[in-house]
Amino acid sequence: MRFTTGKNGFLTVPATCILAVLALVFLASTVSVANDGITSNAIIHRAGLTVDWFTHTGVGPRGQLVDWYINVDENKSTTHFTIEAGKYREKFSQNTLSPFGKPYGVDGALEYADVRKDILRAEFANDGIEDAEIKVDQYTLPETRIYLLTSDGAVKAIDGDSGETRWATTIGDPRQPSIGVGASNQHVAAVNGTKVYCLEAETGKVLWSAQCRFAVASSPTVTDERIYVPLFNGRMESFSIADRGLVPHSLIAPGDGTARPLVTEKTVAWATNRGHLNVASRFVSKPGVAYQLRSDDAIVCQPAFKDGLFFVTSLDGFVYAVDEDRGSVVWQISTGYRISQTPIPLGNHVFVINEKQELYKIDAKTGANAPGWDKPLNGIKRFVGAGKTNLYVLDNLGQLKVLSQDSGVVISSVDFGSVQSVVHNLQTDRIYVASGRGVISCIREISSPIPHFHSNEFVAGGVDPGKPAMDSDKSDQPAGADQSDPFQLPDPNDNPFGESSPRTPKADEPGGVDPFRDPFSDPVDGGDDPSEADPFSGGDDSSDEDPFSGGSGSSEDDPFGSGGDAGETDPFGGEDDPFK
Repeated sequence: MRFTTGKNGFLTVPATCILAVLALVFLASTVSVANDGITSNAIIHRAGLTVDWFTHTGVGPRGQLVDWYINVDENKSTTHFTIEAGKYREKFSQNTLSPFGKPYGVDGALEYADVRKDILRAEFANDGIEDAEIKVDQYTLPETRIYLLTSDGAVKAIDGDSGETRWATTIGDPRQPSIGVGASNQHVAAVNGTKVYCLEAETGKVLWSAQCRFAVASSPTVTDERIYVPLFNGRMESFSIADRGLVPHSLIAPGDGTARPLVTEKTVAWATNRGHLNVASRFVSKPGVAYQLRSDDAIVCQPAFKDGLFFVTSLDGFVYAVDEDRGSVVWQISTGYRISQTPIPLGNHVFVINEKQELYKIDAKTGANAPGWDKPLNGIKRFVGAGKTNLYVLDNLGQLKVLSQDSGVVISSVDFGSVQSVVHNLQTDRIYVASGRGVISCIREISSPIPHFHSNEFVAGGVDPGKPAMDSDKSDQPAGADQSDPFQLPDPNDNPFGESSPRTPKADEPGGVDPFRDPFSDPVDGGDDPSEADPFSGGDDSSDEDPFSGGSGSSEDDPFGSGGDAGETDPFGGEDDPFK
């Protein structure tokens, strides 16, 4: 190629060379866009989906997304607003920052919506469109947050409904490996190296850090009271949030921890490479393993939990259902091939994908194949998300398949682009995916502008784990229930020294007594039932007199008083006092 010098001494390049360079730049940018995340909105529309929002993780040039976690706080609500006009759609919430850097609040967001309507109406009028229909929707949802951890130690909180960044902070040493992140309604835990950091969920402020006593194996789990961190030596360290992690407890089990612990209202469960699922009670003074499920190979993924049952998959190819209270295996079935993915409980069924890329649908109570699912679906590689009636999966070619949850029929199949990570979301119908370049996209069904919640039964660290097991209501437990429940407390109406006594009637039932009535007050409603009288008052019946008062019956006189019976007088008083 020949280059010439212009009058000003600059090189001049032939136009064909410039065009070639521009073509290469355009091609590079095209490839970059294609690899930056999912395919275009127009393509996923064919699957009945749309991109609700997208944002960037904020990772540096050498950073990447290490772990992320979704938390739904049903105790805290957020009001959201959408403005739609033709194909235009704008979304914001009461937490959106105003130009002054403060959240709008509900009233401020309503005022902002009115202003935006006027601006849009003027823009449409300027384009010659009169009487444009501008629609404003308002709805309130439990607050959904997504917490991210990057390889350079950055922790970030994103609003799961709008994609807005709530806060970002940095922990630990970027030269140390970042392991994982977990969250509850109040706190966030992130592990960098062998240190666990506790952050305030609302602001991202680092509250304290603590040193783990061994190498950390997997992501932490957070409750309102504690942070659970699985270690490579089989132990799981439990740090008290109130005590700032100063005195951790250790739960000991054989093998190395392999997955994020699962915490329910009553128990904490974690898996090891020895094929054990270890289950311990949350509310005991000296924590220890209550029981174990032992499979024939390693358990490498987090179990699932629904309606009192753990659903566990193992590399031995089996799916297990374990009763949380009794620790017994309710059913177990073999798929014939290793399973390394968490089972997916939806409704009354459990979906399981094995390493032969077979998708099973199993009855959650019996373990039998669901009707019409006698044979598994082939070529299914990965679970992506679930709507009300559809199941979204990736096949072995990277295509997104839309399946009917009921029949397994493939409704549609589209190219899904480059996906590095998918957050495991069984709480809502939103699909959250991340690309290799750190772009996070929230995808929803076109017909579902408002999130659908699959269940109100969340486990930590998703929602407040509730009262301790000892405060749980056992009134719905049938008589003669299995007493082998390691976490079950005795019925307060049972006589521990004999046969069970009848249940005490409630106050609004016939013969019932107000449990908060003063037991030393007069008989109820002026009745003469001696069982309702003050047992320490002086009734007419000598058998009901105060045994420590001066009644007329010598056998019931106060043995330490001045009764008339010399044999029952106070041996340390009067003339009989040997020490006087």
